Amino acid sequence: MPELDALKMSYNAIQQGASGVDMGRNIFQSEDPIAMMKAVRGVVHEGLTPEQGFAMFNDLKGKK
Repeated sequence: MPELDALKMSYNAIQQGASGVDMGRNIFQSEDPIAMMKAVRGVVHEGLTPEQGFAMFNDLKGKK
């Protein structure tokens, strides 16, 4: 699943009352797993929209 779609799925789950999400291959098969993990955290724990999380992913992508 593309990164933005995974972030939308996470956002929707939280909006519908989930207390967290369980991600596997959407993180580990991402082109930058660390950036994706941080973006998911932003959506789940920091209240970012999927688009803000995707922007964070793109900003962090490739940075160590």
